[in-house]
Amino acid sequence: MSQRALRPGRLGRPRHLGRLGRLGLAAVTAAGLAVSVAPAAQASTPAKCRKGDFCLFSGPHRTGKVLYRLDVKVTRTGFSFPEVDALEPPVAPRSAYNPLPDSFGCIVRLNDKAHFAGDEQEIQGFGAAELSGALVASITPDCG
Repeated sequence: MSQRALRPGRLGRPRHLGRLGRLGLAAVTAAGLAVSVAPAAQASTPAKCRKGDFCLFSGPHRTGKVLYRLDVKVTRTGFSFPEVDALEPPVAPRSAYNPLPDSFGCIVRLNDKAHFAGDEQEIQGFGAAELSGALVASITPDCG
């Protein structure tokens, strides 16, 4: 190999391998990006009901797909449970998980129409609850 075929600062790699090397590096980089991007796209769907979440499930006894997950903040002295004025699209859950402790004296109202209208299902008490499978288009806690 002549001195002219080598480029300074390239650790002695021949020039004719530059284009081939760049193509190989691009292919390896693209494959690495595809692997690292795929999990992030899957993480955006509500796949799990985490501790402290209010969740609606497609199956009975907290089984099946998580149809809706709401991040509820519960402390010893209170909680933050955002109202859901209009679920789009409405869901038809068969079960739910309520993270609000019984000591707060709250129920969660699930309405089949947006803006807390229409027929209502109630979830009373902490933990798992079985539902009828009726549509849910709005959610609100009711304490008192």
